[in-house]
Amino acid sequence: MARRKIKTPAYKTILLVVEGETEQIYFERLKAFEKYPNLRIKPEMPKHSNIGTLLDFAKKEAKSKAYDAVWLLFDRDVLKTQNISKDILRQINDKKALAKLKINLADSFPCFEVWFLLHYCLPKQYYSSQNELIKDLCKYLPSYTKNNVWLSRNDIYKLLKNRIDNAYVNSEKLHSRNAGFDSMESTMCNVDLLMEEISSLAGDANNL
Repeated sequence: MARRKIKTPAYKTILLVVEGETEQIYFERLKAFEKYPNLRIKPEMPKHSNIGTLLDFAKKEAKSKAYDAVWLLFDRDVLKTQNISKDILRQINDKKALAKLKINLADSFPCFEVWFLLHYCLPKQYYSSQNELIKDLCKYLPSYTKNNVWLSRNDIYKLLKNRIDNAYVNSEKLHSRNAGFDSMESTMCNVDLLMEEISSLAGDANNL
């Protein structure tokens, strides 16, 4: 009698190439809370998290074809603060070229906390610094501090989870408001696009 083949469980995998601990901890908490049975979410923070390193790492992983999706997450304010070559700037701002490489962007300006604030309100048009934006966020999360101690002690994903629909609505408003604006001239955030892909992949994976 022929031996029965053991069917390997099918699942999809999404790689998140992240710039900092805030993003990494948020998505680790998402993984732990949602427990998607057939979707693997892998937040990865390269040792040297400058934009050039992040981009090279994302390219290498996308080329490996080991993932169903590769996303690059970073705060766009670093494009002003880091010593970035014109070539890297050109590449990071060419979304069509990145799409051909199978790399998606979930960037924010000035920082990832825009995504947190969207759970509560539509952020103002422009913030001159991360601290200015976090000051607005603290109106809703008074104890919020941008460090791994606070993020490790508080389940930021769970804290915001019941407001996710509000975040999507405000994200749509933000995209509409930013039509025609440069991504360095106005508060922006594309994390909602990543969240939608996670939901889509989780749904597709569950139907395998």
